[in-house]
Amino acid sequence: MNLRQLLPLLFLLIPATLFAQDGSDQAKETINVFLDCRGCNGSFIRSEVNFINFVRDQGDAELHLLVTLQQTGSGGWEHTLNFIGLGYISDKSHTLKFISPKSDTNDMMRNRLVRHVKLGLVYFLADRTVLSDLNVNFSGTMSEATDDVENVDPWNSWIFSVRASTRFSGEQSRANNWFGGSFDARRITEEWKITLDFNQNYERRVFRTDQEDGSTEVDVFITENQNLTSLIAKSLGDHWTIGGYARFRSSTQDNLNLSYGATPSIEFSLFPYREHNRREVTLRYGLLASQYDYVETTILNKDEEFLLRNELRFRADFTQPWGGVYGWLDAQAYWHDTSKNRLNMGFRVNMRVLKGLSIFFDGRYSLINDQISLAAGDLTEEERLLNLKQQATSYNYGGSIGFEFNFGSIYNNVVNTRF
Repeated sequence: MNLRQLLPLLFLLIPATLFAQDGSDQAKETINVFLDCRGCNGSFIRSEVNFINFVRDQGDAELHLLVTLQQTGSGGWEHTLNFIGLGYISDKSHTLKFISPKSDTNDMMRNRLVRHVKLGLVYFLADRTVLSDLNVNFSGTMSEATDDVENVDPWNSWIFSVRASTRFSGEQSRANNWFGGSFDARRITEEWKITLDFNQNYERRVFRTDQEDGSTEVDVFITENQNLTSLIAKSLGDHWTIGGYARFRSSTQDNLNLSYGATPSIEFSLFPYREHNRREVTLRYGLLASQYDYVETTILNKDEEFLLRNELRFRADFTQPWGGVYGWLDAQAYWHDTSKNRLNMGFRVNMRVLKGLSIFFDGRYSLINDQISLAAGDLTEEERLLNLKQQATSYNYGGSIGFEFNFGSIYNNVVNTRF
């Protein structure tokens, strides 16, 4: 038999060898799992859970493990593990939840996650031979006491955070220094949400130019911003919330010496708030009453003014086994002149199209007709190039698109961090 006669036979044998990994003997030993880890360390889970097969594509899986994270009021993370049976075990889905407190290190949090992943997987291994090699270890203690222990919280659920940072860079002809800081306070319970957020940043840019006479010309440009936002919201059940914002702001870039105001608001959630980790559709309306004090006289010949503005906010977020969709729309208009308005909209989509192929794209667009704080007069060349002051525009936009295609072995679960 010559080489020409062997080639057709080889082409028949190669696919048979590649797809032998999907054989029934291996499938009966354990279960094929597609790990969909949104915000967690998927590589660590694969390296620590070694009694099941992690597959790269949902189409090769018998079980879809969807892991989502949501920050708690105390700064920790609530992990939701959705074990979604596929095909002939589609009726065996279930969900586990646990909270990793803020005091947990990254290592502690990822180990908690692995432990719950292992516990959730046992349910799906009842008819697999690997179950006989698993053991259950109990590390706690049993107590006959039945009285509940009352937890005393001297902070009454309040959480505080202080941050500060700086960065700098430079070369012979220029130097850049940035300083920033923030303070956060929050108290989040089932009935109330109270937050206070303050941040400030200062940037100083220096440019040096050598002159013909040997001297050096030095130009210094400074931008500074301060923002303070507070929120109080009261739950009115599974679908309604009332509350309001208070806002204080100062910005050299936006020609604001000081602006402050309050926004009483009401929000409706189409789905119960407790389902936020899988689906969320909310609509909020608020009325902002603000006082503006400008650094320079504006293009509308104002040095200060008091204004009322309608605000409408829509959010939709769906996290599903096939991917996720997030969209938003913000609309606002001033009472005294509805032509002074703004519309912001955008979306983000990531989805599995077919076996091995996923696509993702996002976009945003804004219609801008409310730049009431623009300073009168023309901008200098430096103000334009360095974005020192807000520039007039009637719109802005942005977006991205991409895809990912995977093929090859579906059972390679080895994690190798060398190089």
